[in-house]
Amino acid sequence: MPRSTAFKTLAACAPQRPDHHEHHPNILKDEHRCAEGLERLLNASDRFVDVVQEGYDITLRDHFSPLPDSGLVQRRIRTESFWLVAAPDYLADEQVPLDPADIDGWQGLFAAQGETGWTLQNKEGASLAVTLQPRYYANEGAGLLAAAIAGLGIACLPSSMCQSAVRSGALTRVVPDWDAGSVTITLLMPHRRGQLPSVRVVADLIVEQLKRD
Repeated sequence: MPRSTAFKTLAACAPQRPDHHEHHPNILKDEHRCAEGLERLLNASDRFVDVVQEGYDITLRDHFSPLPDSGLVQRRIRTESFWLVAAPDYLADEQVPLDPADIDGWQGLFAAQGETGWTLQNKEGASLAVTLQPRYYANEGAGLLAAAIAGLGIACLPSSMCQSAVRSGALTRVVPDWDAGSVTITLLMPHRRGQLPSVRVVADLIVEQLKRD
């Protein structure tokens, strides 16, 4: 029977994104080797949490504009583009649309009711709005990804979330020279004197893993 051990608790919060959590096994494996004696508590939530008041040691946050100076340690991990993607079955015999105007009126998969399109930008700085016919709503990225793979329409997803499906051929980039803005992933930690060195080790592991995408 294993001997009873008193563990220190590490509390973390991360968005409900499959591309974040697919790194979880590797992070846990490295944590076990480098930061023994920790009990882990992970809250997967898209809610805006108060890091200090709710007692989190580490928080991952997706954001579209710079974060305010909140007194937290901020470690920017990466910035990635949003891609428009659809299943080859949805595109059927159509050529992959290259111009945003070509997808006006197509069926769209959206994160919130009331959304009908996106504003796209290209490398030359041009910007165009596209309007689609809503077919499916899901307030979570995995649901939109699954709907796109099922051929329900065009989804707008962070590149790291859909790039594996694009590489495998399950999804195709639509208007590939355009993207729909970008999102930045930042790790936040409270300023705490006497913070466990193992917490800082875990933060380093998370940053290293997520920067690999």
